[in-house]
Amino acid sequence: MDAQTTQRIAIVGGSTGGSSAAAQIRRLSEEAEILLFEKSAHISTAYCGLAYALGGVVPEVDTLIPIEPDQLGQRFNVDVRTRHQVVSIDEVNKTLTVYDSVQDIKYTERYDKLLLSTGASVNIPDIEGVELPGVFGLRTVDDLRSILPWMEEKKPLHAVVVGGGFIGLEVVENLKHSGLDVTLIEEGHQLLMHLDPEMATLLQAELHAHGIEQIFNAGLMRIAAEHDRLLLQLDNQRHILADMVILATGTRPQTQLAESIGIEIGSLGGMVVDNSLCTGIEDIYAVGDAVELPHRIDGRSTLVQLAAPLSQQVRIAALNIVGQPHAYPGVLGTFVCKVFSMTAAAVGYSERALKGQHARYKKVIIPATNHVFFYPDVESLTLKLLFDPMDGWLLGAQAVGGQGTDKRIDVLATAITAKMTIYDLEYLELGYAPPYGAPRDVVNIAGSVGAGLLRNDIRGIYPDEVPAWQKRELEIIDVRSADEFELGSLPGARNIPAEVLRDHLDSFSSERPILVCCQIGSKSTLSQRMLIQHGFECMNLLGGYTLWRLFHPGEMTFEVTSEAVEKSDNLIEEGILDVRGMCCPGPMLKVKKHMKSHDTGTPIKILVDDVGFLHDFSNWCERFNHNIHDVHKEDNHYIVVCSK
Repeated sequence: MDAQTTQRIAIVGGSTGGSSAAAQIRRLSEEAEILLFEKSAHISTAYCGLAYALGGVVPEVDTLIPIEPDQLGQRFNVDVRTRHQVVSIDEVNKTLTVYDSVQDIKYTERYDKLLLSTGASVNIPDIEGVELPGVFGLRTVDDLRSILPWMEEKKPLHAVVVGGGFIGLEVVENLKHSGLDVTLIEEGHQLLMHLDPEMATLLQAELHAHGIEQIFNAGLMRIAAEHDRLLLQLDNQRHILADMVILATGTRPQTQLAESIGIEIGSLGGMVVDNSLCTGIEDIYAVGDAVELPHRIDGRSTLVQLAAPLSQQVRIAALNIVGQPHAYPGVLGTFVCKVFSMTAAAVGYSERALKGQHARYKKVIIPATNHVFFYPDVESLTLKLLFDPMDGWLLGAQAVGGQGTDKRIDVLATAITAKMTIYDLEYLELGYAPPYGAPRDVVNIAGSVGAGLLRNDIRGIYPDEVPAWQKRELEIIDVRSADEFELGSLPGARNIPAEVLRDHLDSFSSERPILVCCQIGSKSTLSQRMLIQHGFECMNLLGGYTLWRLFHPGEMTFEVTSEAVEKSDNLIEEGILDVRGMCCPGPMLKVKKHMKSHDTGTPIKILVDDVGFLHDFSNWCERFNHNIHDVHKEDNHYIVVCSK
């Protein structure tokens, strides 16, 4: 191909999107001339690994840069220009003005096709003190290379992380892994706003169990130097002394270049593109964190800053740039996040988002375990599913739990992509062996409950729907055992165990609706069916008291500190109670029985793997004046030390 027909393709931004696009374009076209401009010294950085390198989980920072500029250039025949910033675009004459920061000169380059992969920048708060030593952002390898030597020299003991999103949570875990005490400040009312509040409650309990102080509904107003430390002033009048601060306050799309030539910017702040990923200007394409894209479910514009969608965008854009038309199918926003030994994952819309759209939906929330209870190391897994009540189309899902949580969300992401309905999930055949799941997986259970709600086979409400029913003088009957009821119940509930419920039928009024509840909703389902057949109007509390706790978490009444972890081994010489692998409320009932015969003042060490136990145990100890000496996480279980 001669010079007149050779396509000159320029890429602005050499991070993961830009460098991947260069490689993909070369795979598709050996003839194209490819220029890659990157204002920093690095390309193709694995930003998703920065927090893990901070904590030493990834031992070598250099491994976050999988390919050097010269390697990319030689392997793919790409003209890679690092420390070269594109400062302006002439879209009419198809030229770029480039600033070479090494030689301190500007020059012009021509292009035939242009790909913008400008990404997003850290949203640094506009407050006093963010420039002080010991205050850092974490967006680039250079940021990391500034933080690590500083930590090595200063030996900080207490860190504050500002922001409870993906990056904030990863930084919190890795700083704790490095031995620091950590405080997390979040301006909102929960962690990880991509989750609904009741699901985020599980993560907050996990952080608490690891000794992380969490401060919600508080914005950072000012940072000041206080001798050799930092003094943070919050807008709730609180002051915090710390040795270092990591700002994980989100990002904003870098669209200055796009705006300067009139590319449309959407309501979410990203560039608007069509399904070929072309902007409104011919021959200019865009991918990545600075681009708004249609949601696969309903086509709404969304801004998703995740690596998996970026990889797909790069492939589609490259195909279109070289003249092979392909349409981008849109995004689902599927994500997974590690929070100590827990996993949080989601796909599609949250309930909060659907409410904001005034969309119709129904929900199912299933408290379950990641595999059968008799196999070792069983962990809790809570799944939330959202679907259209008219036709059963799946709208979104969230899961929080132990191993296998990500697998369930990947199954549901596939189901949404395949346009499956809630009815399809009921009999979906999934793999089973004791270490991996159950014969009837939590996905099947969610499908069964959801389909039952649509067929009116199941009549139930969730904890957040109870207040509306209480206006009708709702009578709440807890059908658990007296021991279970004593550990906690719904306000105003009357305890009548399921085994003797038939003996108390004459105590109910036919004029008042009844809400029956148990621990997870199974025992109460049988009780509900019996009461309906006796002529009573009866609803079941779906998910039982287990879900009620997620909607009404309350406060933990114990503190977890690194000092407590150090002393716990010296506290116990004998008296270990292992309740791992037991389904809730089994651990609490066994502890209660054991404590009755245990000597007053003699400590007992409890091994448990259910995070919900911590809430029940905290309330129970407060009620009966028992002492909690230590709570900490070890591997995939909790260790609680207490005494009568």
